[in-house]
Amino acid sequence: MAHYAITRPSEPVAAAFGEIVRSLVDSMSAAIHQSCTLATLRDTLLPKLISGELPAKDAGKFVEEIV
Repeated sequence: MAHYAITRPSEPVAAAFGEIVRSLVDSMSAAIHQSCTLATLRDTLLPKLISGELPAKDAGKFVEEIV
């Protein structure tokens, strides 16, 4: 590896790349958080809906209480 030339970007190019990547990572993080929230709601509501403990028309009220 010591014989290979490596090109380093200029500071403005590296900063621009960093901003783009940061934006993508932030979006991915938000999507992961939302996915976890939705999975928790699903895991909480589905058994109650299937068992009849919670009528479908009342599910929205239940979600508001949780969130």
